[in-house]
Amino acid sequence: MEKNIIPVNEDTMVNAEYYYDFVKTRFGLAAIVWFEDERGFRITRVLLPVPEERILREIGMAFPAATRKSCTIVRKFAKALQIFTEGRDTSFDTSVLEMSDAPPFHRKVLRALETISKGKVSTYGTIAAKSGAPGGARAAGQGCANNPFPLVFPCHRVIRSDGSLGGFGGGLKLKRALLEIEGVRFDKNGKVMPEFILR
Repeated sequence: MEKNIIPVNEDTMVNAEYYYDFVKTRFGLAAIVWFEDERGFRITRVLLPVPEERILREIGMAFPAATRKSCTIVRKFAKALQIFTEGRDTSFDTSVLEMSDAPPFHRKVLRALETISKGKVSTYGTIAAKSGAPGGARAAGQGCANNPFPLVFPCHRVIRSDGSLGGFGGGLKLKRALLEIEGVRFDKNGKVMPEFILR
């Protein structure tokens, strides 16, 4: 269901110079894409850990003129991502995230994702209902798929109603690994055990 194909606001791209920096995590290299405007430093994407060649390709497709560079805000955010992928408690400063590219419903989905506590999962249907679209599991799945800030808004904590993992832009192996380090347990069929599912 989730492919993490993130649309980019072309009007924004015309007026902004984009930069990226890598984040070393236990699962490989992640990346943060950012720019600076009159509001200061703004993070516009978080890319999940994948092989370096793939992450550079993803950056090149969405931000073809981006160059590698860092700043204090990005380094602080990168540290939080590192801590998160180790299963330790951390928090993210979401005030530096550029949310303008996300459609209104997707923003509601992202806010609903924030309600899923570490060590628990929710379902696409439940997230849809919390986002104001009861019966809109597929739409919630699209909101997760187009999450510009995975891990920050934990779309890896959303599964199908039958306990199976569903989709994930970083792959199901990474999704399961993230859930396991957060304390979620699976049965012999690879489904999340019922006691970990929020309804």
